[in-house]
Amino acid sequence: MMKKKLIAAAGLAGLLVLAGCTGGSSSETAELKQQIAQLEQQVTELENGSTVSETEDDTAAAESTADDASAATDTAAQTSEGTSAGNGAATLEELTAKVDEFVKKADAEAADSGEKTLENYFTLKQEAETIDHDLEYYEDNLEYQYRNGTLTRDEYREKERELDLLEDKLDAAEDTLEYVYGIDD
Repeated sequence: MMKKKLIAAAGLAGLLVLAGCTGGSSSETAELKQQIAQLEQQVTELENGSTVSETEDDTAAAESTADDASAATDTAAQTSEGTSAGNGAATLEELTAKVDEFVKKADAEAADSGEKTLENYFTLKQEAETIDHDLEYYEDNLEYQYRNGTLTRDEYREKERELDLLEDKLDAAEDTLEYVYGIDD
């Protein structure tokens, strides 16, 4: 179980480093910082919860993952400023604002009678994927809070419903773009 988490953390850290090298927007950098913070937290929890029967290789892999995540944090910090909430996670209000802004962009693109270039589509598609990833991170954070007892079942279910509505809204905007550009994704 721990090896799978470490491998996933290392893979995600690698993706974060690659994504940081592409030079994205502030929201992408904030997202990377959120992911890194979560990975560092998971590594710390795994190290604290480890048993004597673990091998030294597992411990070395955890330390390597933490180092990779720290390096990705440094890279992301150099390319952007600030984070959303104190723990690096976007709030539901911030996510709602991101989705609403994207919906406006998608609607404006659909209404624009100008030439539709695939570059515009791919730019908007990348933004949608970033927002979708933020939504997934928020969902993971909700699950973590529920499991740790900081959220009640009712609070968890309410926030999960709100999150589902945001995901549906984002999906509808993506469908609009696919229709406008004639892309069957």
